Amino acid sequence: MSEQKRTKNTKANHGTASSGAKKKKFNPVATFFKIVVSMVLVFCVAAGGAAFAYYKITGGAPGGNQSEPDNKTTLVDAIMKKDIKLNVAIFGVDGDGTRTDVIFVVHFDSGKKQTSLVSIPRDTRVTIAPTVRERLNQEGRYYTSPTKINSVHSYSGKEMGCENAVLQLEDLLGIQIDHYVKVDLVAFRKIVDAIGGVEVDVPRDMNYEDPYQDLYIHLKEGKQLLDGDKAEQLVRFRKYANGDVDRIQVQQLFLKEFAKKVLSTDTIKKNISDYISTVYNDVVTDINLVDALKYVNYIKFVDVNGITMDTIPGVGTTIGDASYYVYDVDGTQELVDKVFYGIGVETEEEVGSKGLNIEVANGGTVQGLAGKVGNMLQEKGYTVTSVSTYTGDKTDYTRIIVKEKGVGDDLKQYFDEARIVVDTSLLSPETDIKIIIGDKQQGI
Repeated sequence: MSEQKRTKNTKANHGTASSGAKKKKFNPVATFFKIVVSMVLVFCVAAGGAAFAYYKITGGAPGGNQSEPDNKTTLVDAIMKKDIKLNVAIFGVDGDGTRTDVIFVVHFDSGKKQTSLVSIPRDTRVTIAPTVRERLNQEGRYYTSPTKINSVHSYSGKEMGCENAVLQLEDLLGIQIDHYVKVDLVAFRKIVDAIGGVEVDVPRDMNYEDPYQDLYIHLKEGKQLLDGDKAEQLVRFRKYANGDVDRIQVQQLFLKEFAKKVLSTDTIKKNISDYISTVYNDVVTDINLVDALKYVNYIKFVDVNGITMDTIPGVGTTIGDASYYVYDVDGTQELVDKVFYGIGVETEEEVGSKGLNIEVANGGTVQGLAGKVGNMLQEKGYTVTSVSTYTGDKTDYTRIIVKEKGVGDDLKQYFDEARIVVDTSLLSPETDIKIIIGDKQQGI
């Protein structure tokens, strides 16, 4: 992989915001297309998984005549687990495939085992980048500048659309983008079908019809296997009591279940032909099979529960007759520094758990395990104040509930799989840490 060069973003914030402009919050999962965040998993899992399975079955790399891309991450590096940093642009497009309705940049850092998403609102006002302007002029294509960032793909046409959109993003953010992935509604449905559907506990009955959008949603409450069509209904439903807050939670629930299914080795093996067909026929990407083979070794570093989501800061306003999102240059630079370069990220100081009041709750299937864990921790010098049975939602992994970040990390070593959860609502006033034992924990 070629070196990422940090370029200071000093561009002026184009246009003058009309008076009284209010700050708008653009949530990266606020509409259906936001669920294409799952494409970060598809690019390295579906593509990588299919290539890996193909490699195992045939004994050789698919497309053996493909040359190794000119970057620093080679197959040997991947096999040796050399740390990589990767930036992937994800575009969700409308029905005709020209306008980018959603734009993400995904940053993957295998060394930190972290995946971060930065959303760029489609109405972000930009000046056409010099490299993009030159390419458009060479092709004799019409464009206006300044313009909305989603227009760059449309001005460029389907042949140059993704490449020019990437160049514009690089100019806006001051980063290097390594790959792009473009998906639409059809690809989303096919991908869900290709993995045999996704089992989701639908939180409520969902009924909504909009003939204008050709949208018909009819889902029953309860755990069920959703095919591509029903999955689309789930993530597009919006009639919740708390509006976007509830809808985003449901979309994130689907994303996590989707990721678990895709990351399953059995899923990859059973659906290899559908994977290859869907990813390489219905998803537009510059990730070839050689790239996929390189990245497959990093799949295990994708922690769905640890994905962070941000949006470049700015204000929504009207300039002339058009609505724009005028991004905050300084705020955007701060976000880029934090997400892509690790600048300004405060290192949390780890706080030891000894001396804190710990409750151990059995949320698993092994009777008496909470008591055994409590005794073990006391022998290790921890203060266990109570042992209980947890009656809430079950999880495979053990949860270590704490009041603030940096607490409880020293307890993870005693469990097969444990995660820190900051949630004071699960803690009594007398308890500093609550350990909820998961199903996977069969002993100590």
